[in-house]
Amino acid sequence: MKKKRFAGPLILSIVLVLALLLPGCGEKAGDYDMEEPELTVEYLSGEYAEQLLRDGGEETLGTISIDEDEEREGRYNLTVNSMVIVESSITDEGYYIADKNVSTTVPLDSEARVTYIKNEKDGPQILELNEFIQLVREDQQTAASSEKEKLYDVYIIGGNALMLLARELPDA
Repeated sequence: MKKKRFAGPLILSIVLVLALLLPGCGEKAGDYDMEEPELTVEYLSGEYAEQLLRDGGEETLGTISIDEDEEREGRYNLTVNSMVIVESSITDEGYYIADKNVSTTVPLDSEARVTYIKNEKDGPQILELNEFIQLVREDQQTAASSEKEKLYDVYIIGGNALMLLARELPDA
């Protein structure tokens, strides 16, 4: 008899507790207010670059060229010519750039993060990908007449280029 008397209030208590707790489980992923860090050159070259490497990415220093993908309209392929900066007392700058004779071509991710050096005084700046592609293609056209090579740290993960950071060359 006591079991029947406690069964009703017990069930009512459980229903009341569940009614109070379960609405919180129904929140959508978009309901959470996750703060994305401010995109700065320091963040991209520091924390974000480290995360890409931890996730299995590879970093390559080199010159780049960007060409439109013939098979996929509106997509681009990135070719990285691997280079290394070698310290040397032979040159006035105190270094020279050596070609490793290794080239890699990968798709350029449509969400890739990029920086570009428009002038040396201001250093690298974050650009939109379309503007970056246009500037690099202009650089490609003038590269033959200019001895000044632009180097980039290229981060590739999963066979796609996810980030390209313009490399400032050491001062003499």
